[in-house]
Amino acid sequence: MRMRLSNQVRFLASFGSVVFLLASSMSCQRSPGFRRDQDYVQEAESYYSQGSRKESVSKRVEKMGQPRKRVLVLDFWNDTPVKVENLGRFAADELRRQLDSSQRVILSAELRQDFKTEDFVSGEKVNVAQLVREGRKLGVSVVVIGRVTRVVFRQRGDEVGLLRQKQSLAAVDIELKVFDIAAGRELAGFTRAGEASNNSLVAFEGEAQESSEFRTEMTELALRDALNLATADVLKSVEKLTWEGRIARISTGKVYVNAGRKAGLIPGDILKVITQGEDIHDPSTGAFLGRAQGQVKGTLEVLDFIGPDGAVAQIHTGANFQEGDLVQLY
Repeated sequence: MRMRLSNQVRFLASFGSVVFLLASSMSCQRSPGFRRDQDYVQEAESYYSQGSRKESVSKRVEKMGQPRKRVLVLDFWNDTPVKVENLGRFAADELRRQLDSSQRVILSAELRQDFKTEDFVSGEKVNVAQLVREGRKLGVSVVVIGRVTRVVFRQRGDEVGLLRQKQSLAAVDIELKVFDIAAGRELAGFTRAGEASNNSLVAFEGEAQESSEFRTEMTELALRDALNLATADVLKSVEKLTWEGRIARISTGKVYVNAGRKAGLIPGDILKVITQGEDIHDPSTGAFLGRAQGQVKGTLEVLDFIGPDGAVAQIHTGANFQEGDLVQLY
């Protein structure tokens, strides 16, 4: 009898604990609205923490909508003993194609027939001043030059048999430099490598795998592989720059700018007008160091577009604007 009573006491104690826990959980249960309010309070940023953010919302939006910059890609310099015909032109055309397909820049090809990368290189040095002068004549923001520094071609496979398994390998090293024309300086420089391989069954000596046409095709495939990597680096470098255009003409109260819908401007955009800064040279050597920042003269408001890539603006603030003055998004 005493044992049976003890079991009943333990059962009641356990049951009471379960009831207490259920009641506690039910009493602490909150409505969905309460949870939403709590989440909002926890996620909301206090006034004092706003200053710690890396950049404002307006800055982030501005970067997303930056107008596209004009980029000039010069034909590459094939600085190797492997003289594949037009390899430098192929490399430049491939880079232009990939940059154009990104729709993040505007390609300028006017100088490609007149100048090549080697025209601006002496030994290991680039004639930056000459490159900048030519870039400014075209009104581009960025000039990209390139050099093919190494080409390797190898074959391996079976040495005997009527049908032989052959593997052809090609590897290419390239070097690229990106120049900021407005500031007159090198923006970035990097090297990349690419490779291509071909596996096939060949009869007898496999003359096709030994031909110059086959080697050229393999070299171009390896070059394309290297440029796939380089394109992202070029775009990253270009997007670090502040977009700039120029006043092309001033007539009857209207200001015409050499950038428009194609560049990514929209009606209502406010542009600040800046004087052309002075070129700075080293007093001892005469070497070109860069261009100083100009002074802000006022602002323009974009009204409409003309031609393939031009804009019509009206004066918003300021005066004494001149043709050739720089414009930037305000």
